[in-house]
Amino acid sequence: MGIAPDAVTYNSLIKGVCDRGQFEEATRLFYEMKSRNIYADVFTFNIFVDGLCKEGKIVKGKRAVEIMIDKVLEPDQITYNSLIYCLRGEMGEARKVFDLMLGKGRMVDVWSCNILINGYCCDKKIDLANDVFQDMLPGRLLEAEELYSQMLSCGQLPDLQTCAILLEGLCSSNDLLPRAVEQLTEMEGKKWKLNIIIYTIIIEGMCKAGKLESATNLFSSLSSRGVQPDVRSYNVMINGLCDGGLLVEAEKLLREMGAMGCSPDGCTYNIIIRGFLNNDEISRGVQLIEEMMEMGFSSDASTMELVLALLSKENVHPALLPFLEVPSRG
Repeated sequence: MGIAPDAVTYNSLIKGVCDRGQFEEATRLFYEMKSRNIYADVFTFNIFVDGLCKEGKIVKGKRAVEIMIDKVLEPDQITYNSLIYCLRGEMGEARKVFDLMLGKGRMVDVWSCNILINGYCCDKKIDLANDVFQDMLPGRLLEAEELYSQMLSCGQLPDLQTCAILLEGLCSSNDLLPRAVEQLTEMEGKKWKLNIIIYTIIIEGMCKAGKLESATNLFSSLSSRGVQPDVRSYNVMINGLCDGGLLVEAEKLLREMGAMGCSPDGCTYNIIIRGFLNNDEISRGVQLIEEMMEMGFSSDASTMELVLALLSKENVHPALLPFLEVPSRG
């Protein structure tokens, strides 16, 4: 056709082969660009860094950034965020990259902070995750450290994904649950528009900590807080009630779902069925299994395992005897 390829052409090809993990072919294309006097740009290197990091090739990802700098190409947000994401298993190194971004001015964005917070939470370093989160919040100038002032100058505020990451980390420990509740109260005080995901995280944390009264109160107040419970939040609350032996309340919520326009799903039924079976309410559990099947849902692996365990007992509950019947071959 007589049309010479340019940097955009090569970048598209390199991205395609990197996405398929073919880094040797990507490198060949890179040097072919050079031989044609087509110079790689920041976007070219970002493709390499992102691809290498997603494949866990940390050393090569770092080397790609070093080559960029040697070529007097300034890494951008995408470059550094990809590198931080890659270094989540080495949080000390990830923090160095984050601090380097802060030193360059307006490079840190919400995504950078999300990656760092997620990495700290996965590493069980909740205090450090909480520090990053707090440093993203405005209005704490007196007690904030240098990181706060640098991030504030970038004008970055935490989004709901950031909040969810931090709250999940705090709720993973019963001891840290009060701090999660404090964070929620603070967010509400700042008139943030919170969604059902945020409240569900807190409700689940309360249930796991055995704070059923607090969980129930928060769940009951969702409408007044401007959010409506979804299937996930109902499932979390029903599971908490079942774990606490409050089966009447759990089934009441099950019946309420349909009336509220939020139909139960297979997960809902499996949760409440296991709740009844685990609390020796076998007859009602079997009735709910039948109801579930009529609704077009089936038992999941956990429910089947529980039923099989009950069937293997020396004295099988009469309600379970039909499960032992062998279908006629006709």
